[in-house]
Amino acid sequence: MRVSQSVIASLGPIKQQLTCRFREANAYLSNYTRSSGPPDTVRVVIFAQGRTGSTFLESLLCSSGYFRQNGELLSTRYGEVKFPISFISGLSKRTQGNFIFHVKLPHLTKDRANPVDPNSFLQTLYADGWKIIYLRRENKVKHALSNIVAKHRGNYHKLDTAVEDFKILFKCEQLTKRVNRRTAYEEQEKEALVNVEFHEVIYEKDLESTQSHQQTADRIFEYLSLPPKAVTTQYKKVNSRPLEELMSNYDEFVDCLHQHGLQTFL
Repeated sequence: MRVSQSVIASLGPIKQQLTCRFREANAYLSNYTRSSGPPDTVRVVIFAQGRTGSTFLESLLCSSGYFRQNGELLSTRYGEVKFPISFISGLSKRTQGNFIFHVKLPHLTKDRANPVDPNSFLQTLYADGWKIIYLRRENKVKHALSNIVAKHRGNYHKLDTAVEDFKILFKCEQLTKRVNRRTAYEEQEKEALVNVEFHEVIYEKDLESTQSHQQTADRIFEYLSLPPKAVTTQYKKVNSRPLEELMSNYDEFVDCLHQHGLQTFL
């Protein structure tokens, strides 16, 4: 039985945990009893931080029909997967076809009681034929703001075009702390990608504008040795308003960036 992330999310907490443990046990069994599927099977991991568009990108690629969306399979929200590589490998073997998921650095490190070395994790997948897509954001200030806005909204995704007329009260310490964390994560991600071949996607250049989506997907399909296909997604940009309209104290925001040498991100 294939249990999707959406099905798990619809269950109560206890049922969610039991369902995840059942899925984990089945994945381990499949890893040792099933083959890897046809030689042309494409297995993909999107390696990214939160708020970079990883769910958006996965849905975009899945709209082609090449993949089914799996989301954050190593999230510890419903418990820690004991053996991540065997788990991921087993799930992909159960699918017996193309497979995609995305993972964040904390899923392997700080969120786990038993941390996994990110470089070893990616190198093991790469050696087994997996394709790595590295997604990142260049503008660390807007990256940090994206998380603040999501928390303010109480939702990390947007599926409609309705205008959301809200303002946030900017706090300098909160922003700089998040910027520093995003920067530190990126340095760790670079270390995790040493000796691993990957395809890089940059949010600002490749995903922020709807006009770039098809070209971005086409380049990825070429990297995956798959024929190009039309793509679309149900996800919408959470905030498209100017920062002056988003914040109730925009002047303090500008002063903060200048004080901390972050004005280039304006």
